[in-house]
Amino acid sequence: MSELTDIIKNMIRHDGPMDLARYMELCLTHPQYGYYVTRDPFGGAGDFVTAPEVSQMFGEMIGLWLALYWQNCGSPKRLNLIELGPGRGTLMADLLRGTRNVAGLHQALTITFVEKSPTLRDKQRDAINASGFSGDVTWAEHLNEFAADDAMSVVIGNEFLDALPIHQCTFTEKGWMERAVGLSDDGQLQYGLIPVSPLLKVLIEERTDTPALNDLVEISPERDAYIRDVCAVIKKNNGAALFIDYGHDVPNAKGDTFQAMRDHGFVEALKKSGHADLTSHVDFFRTKQVAEAAGAAGFGTMTQGDFLHHIGIGHRAQNLVQNAGDKAEDIYNAYKRLTDADQMGDLFKVVAFTYNDKGVPIL
Repeated sequence: MSELTDIIKNMIRHDGPMDLARYMELCLTHPQYGYYVTRDPFGGAGDFVTAPEVSQMFGEMIGLWLALYWQNCGSPKRLNLIELGPGRGTLMADLLRGTRNVAGLHQALTITFVEKSPTLRDKQRDAINASGFSGDVTWAEHLNEFAADDAMSVVIGNEFLDALPIHQCTFTEKGWMERAVGLSDDGQLQYGLIPVSPLLKVLIEERTDTPALNDLVEISPERDAYIRDVCAVIKKNNGAALFIDYGHDVPNAKGDTFQAMRDHGFVEALKKSGHADLTSHVDFFRTKQVAEAAGAAGFGTMTQGDFLHHIGIGHRAQNLVQNAGDKAEDIYNAYKRLTDADQMGDLFKVVAFTYNDKGVPIL
């Protein structure tokens, strides 16, 4: 049992079953007991390892992507770099160290971290200080707080979209129903079904072909809205966005991808609410549809392995290995973990959006 479990049970007793999206939102971002608010979940001592924690090479390749895009756009004198869900700040710190010799880039940069967790904000601040970056760094709880000025903006999100809330809907003999969290006879959290809202019904019918009995689809108006917010920021001054996440890029996708992770393993999502990371696979086909409907040009989807190789991670790994001594094997293994098809290389995908045809993203 957890404090948040008790809160959720009382909410259900008062208001009735809650949809999965609301349950995810509470578990991850409750202001007192939310998963991301109360802990540092990253790394070997946490619950999972993200690509920036695997190797410095990941952040360096994102930095090279940024530098090439900025140069393709004519090296503007001001550049807003915004990272969504930046974890410990590892990606940004490695990006900055890897681009310190790119003439003019750091002088142009203003960095904004979109982060709700006070614990992680402190770690991000430490990481930036250790990187030696001396430019302006600010924090915001939501992208909507970012007031774009006359500078070009670039948004980066690594393993960010997967944690935005989803709705799960299944086709039954009564038609489409939505998965919800309610209470069992003995007062425990359990899954059930509720009627779909009119909005969800419209979205389902827009995005699915003729359903079969027990078909399950995942819909995320919250993710769609966030992509629209990103597009509004980058549109103002012809910027770009880069997203890396695990997911799929197929039309009319079906299936249950909702998962909970703790201590580097999968656990039951309804046990100890707020003590596990809750995510789903990103529907990149839908993500590109939303961005393109907002007027952006979409690039990808490309596998993480192909993207990193395209940027030059193989050459970087070779240079590091040659000078690493007894750590050479660790570097090689990290490179393989990031790029191999049976590890992170194919599971994770990369997509980019832009409003600047002069600075086509390097994908």
